[in-house]
Amino acid sequence: MADTRPRWAIADILDRTDLAALLDDVTQPATRTLGPGRRWHCPLPDHDDHRASVTMHRDHHGHERWRCWSGDHRGDAIDLAMIATGRDRTDAIDWLATRARMIPDQPLPPAPARRPPARQPVEVSAHIERYVRLCERVLNGPQGQPVRDWLHTRGLTDTTIRTNRVGADPGRDYMRRPRGLPYGTTAAATFPAFDPAGHVAYVQARYLDPDTAGRKYDNPAATLAPHPRLAFPAGGHDRAGVLLVCEGIPDALIATQAGYRTVALLGAHTPDETVAARLANHADNHDLDIAVVCDPDTAGHHAATTLHRLLHQQGLDPTIITPPPGRDLNAWALHDPAWTTQLDHALNGRSAGRADTIGIDE
Repeated sequence: MADTRPRWAIADILDRTDLAALLDDVTQPATRTLGPGRRWHCPLPDHDDHRASVTMHRDHHGHERWRCWSGDHRGDAIDLAMIATGRDRTDAIDWLATRARMIPDQPLPPAPARRPPARQPVEVSAHIERYVRLCERVLNGPQGQPVRDWLHTRGLTDTTIRTNRVGADPGRDYMRRPRGLPYGTTAAATFPAFDPAGHVAYVQARYLDPDTAGRKYDNPAATLAPHPRLAFPAGGHDRAGVLLVCEGIPDALIATQAGYRTVALLGAHTPDETVAARLANHADNHDLDIAVVCDPDTAGHHAATTLHRLLHQQGLDPTIITPPPGRDLNAWALHDPAWTTQLDHALNGRSAGRADTIGIDE
């Protein structure tokens, strides 16, 4: 039997669907407050999204779209209707048309006035993935030997290096690159930043000789990849029942290697409400408490204090861990083979009335 249902134009459906209202109807909003910055819980039934991580934006066509930042699920109103109702695409379109009071053979209802299109989110350029892949290959060849030695001296094992796709940039004299990638003043180790789903979202080059390079880190241009502010290393477990927030990817990799589930804070200027919400959501999804390991300097203490306050606003009670004076987590691990025992002892004491901030003595 021929399908006699009307064929609606997708643009007409999307133009007449208020995505915020649809999200309110089919998923759980974080708040009923109107205006920008609203969030909803993920509509996918198999994503246990304890903290709302779905936001909205308009694409360059002016159509509203949603994205779940903790699980990287995304789509438009039709995708949302399919997920929430279990309908196939054709039935979901019909359902949305009925919901928008679109009636066959009658004039279309007026579309609501469009807000100006939001700034288009920057997608990660394919140049980033190619750069990461090429640097991985260089690390395993003759030109990668100085970087391999440097990584091993920092205490990173080959398994951690391979799992997290760490690479070597021999410098621009030996590796051509498109504009916007790390400049390559001298040889550098490259550290990809993964999103929660394990995809490469960013990359940082760490110069082996910062004095010659004039800086320690080199980042890609924002036109190639937006700064993610957080990186999620691969290979960790749930040691001590905490999500360990570390300053920088190298520190996070050392903690991951020791069995902790970690997140790297990319830059001491990073903490804000969005970062705190993402950390809280990630910790809730893995049923973990949060502990922040801050560098024992002014910038590290400022970042930890700021993040502590923001996480409190999320209903969490994070523990702040300060390594011995003069050492970041990596230096602490290199200097003291018993560092994990000390850290576990401090973390285990957090539930026995210990202070929020714990300093590790020499």
